[in-house]
Amino acid sequence: MPYQRHPDVCAAELDGEICLFHPHTARYLALNSTGSAIWHLLEQPMDLPDLVRALQRDFEVDDGACRDHTLAFLGEAVACGMLQLGQVP
Repeated sequence: MPYQRHPDVCAAELDGEICLFHPHTARYLALNSTGSAIWHLLEQPMDLPDLVRALQRDFEVDDGACRDHTLAFLGEAVACGMLQLGQVP
């Protein structure tokens, strides 16, 4: 199942990193460079394997570590309401 940006979330970029704000919950999330890369990749819905492959093109990280860290980020971002699980259009 693909991950996608929540449509109500506002994003602002500062010095290459992104800060997210959900206006309905008043929650925010500051992303590091890896989280910012994932946010950019999710301009279109993507599933976990596609995200991992895309991240491995930009970062020197082995498959298992990339998958684990990406899944941890996605879980946190979904829990905060910044991302949601959806369907590919």
